[in-house]
Amino acid sequence: MLYLFSFLFLIVGFVAGWLSAERYLAFMDHERHDFEELFEQNPHPEIYQEGKIYRGDYTAISFEPGFDPDQFNPDTDIIRDEE
Repeated sequence: MLYLFSFLFLIVGFVAGWLSAERYLAFMDHERHDFEELFEQNPHPEIYQEGKIYRGDYTAISFEPGFDPDQFNPDTDIIRDEE
């Protein structure tokens, strides 16, 4: 009877360890997107493709406080941040 329980616990421990290791490796391999916080807090419908969040390249536009669209000049006002 003792051998049966030992074998049973060995099998359960092996399976649980294997599954835990798989989940841990998947967690460690996941690379966070620059906008991951936005995806989690406020996922807009526009970022979904085929029911999943599209984690591709996005363009971010920032407006300074007091921005007046009537005073906008694209030749002098557009600054692109290079990565």
